[in-house]
Amino acid sequence: MGRRVRLLAGIAPWFRASALFAALATTAPVADAGQSPLALGKVTTRRDSKSLESAFKTAVQRELAGIDLAAVKPADRYVLSASLVKMETSADGDRARTTCVVSATLTKQRGGALHAIISGRARVEDAPAQTRSAELTAMRAAVHNALVRVPEALR
Repeated sequence: MGRRVRLLAGIAPWFRASALFAALATTAPVADAGQSPLALGKVTTRRDSKSLESAFKTAVQRELAGIDLAAVKPADRYVLSASLVKMETSADGDRARTTCVVSATLTKQRGGALHAIISGRARVEDAPAQTRSAELTAMRAAVHNALVRVPEALR
């Protein structure tokens, strides 16, 4: 019986420290000075292309990094999720047209309440041999056209 009591006594300080850490972690202030008020959530595409999915996520991350969030209240926290809704390319003789539509949602980090829905679209024309390049250009432009509206949506 003595050994069991010593073993439990050895676990008790670790358990108390873990419980204290968990309590502090869940009650930490929401407005950490170094933390951005906008986090990236889900980024999805409708196509089953890993390279397109990766390029889309990279475009969203780059655009997100360039957004001026100075007007957002320090205590407010949001999550931006983006989706590549449409990527259509059609060839007509010596020209190919690519249309891209991106949709994004801004939700409150706490509770997940929908704050705003924004979208952007872009169309690029190029030679049919440059289809992949045109798709990437249209996608980047559509991402820019959607995310440029984020600061206004967060006011």
